Amino acid sequence: MLVIAIDICEEKIRCARHNAAIYGVEDRIEFIVGDYLKLAPTLKADVVFLSPPWGGPNYLQADVFDIETMMKPNGYGSELFIQVFMHLRY
Repeated sequence: MLVIAIDICEEKIRCARHNAAIYGVEDRIEFIVGDYLKLAPTLKADVVFLSPPWGGPNYLQADVFDIETMMKPNGYGSELFIQVFMHLRY
């Protein structure tokens, strides 16, 4: 199995590569610094795990967790998730 790890932040990819090396799995992961939405059309995957920004500590004070209003990764709302799934190819 090959895992493709994509993050727009070079530092996060560096940390992920370091952690993978510690656990002895670095050879099974392709690390890419880039924007997933731009790269997705060129990738083929069986599974996509998306971990958008979690919204910061203020979400703990909310009465209701509403993904539409609380999680707008990089200015996107739920349209981000729709784009992600539209790019999946099997």
